[in-house]
Amino acid sequence: MFLENPNLAVRPDYTSQEYEASRQQLVEDGLTNDQAARSLAALWTLANNADKERWDLRQQHLREMRQREENEEEEQQQHLKEEEEAARQEERKKNKNKYMPIVCGKAPSDPTLLPAQYATRKMKSGDYCELHYFTN
Repeated sequence: MFLENPNLAVRPDYTSQEYEASRQQLVEDGLTNDQAARSLAALWTLANNADKERWDLRQQHLREMRQREENEEEEQQQHLKEEEEAARQEERKKNKNKYMPIVCGKAPSDPTLLPAQYATRKMKSGDYCELHYFTN
């Protein structure tokens, strides 16, 4: 439709030699040279104003299309993000131990004593158990 912005168009000088033929047609219809140049300028201005309105409508339409495309792209990104978050939550539910937080505490300084199974069974049943089962 339009390749150049009609808002930036400059009205031509219809009194110049270049537009002599156009003026001559109006002069033959009974206008003076000055009146013919003003008539041509008025016609150009009317046509340019119509072009400006069409240009503005087209630019507005293009802006709306771009905005619509940006909104669709944003919705797609949001949908993908939600899907990824749902998959991540599902993975966390399946593997709770894998995602369990690590406690940042001190390392134990006292030795851990693990008695033999024989000694723990004896202790649970209330029987006598010798002390050497509890020393390392």
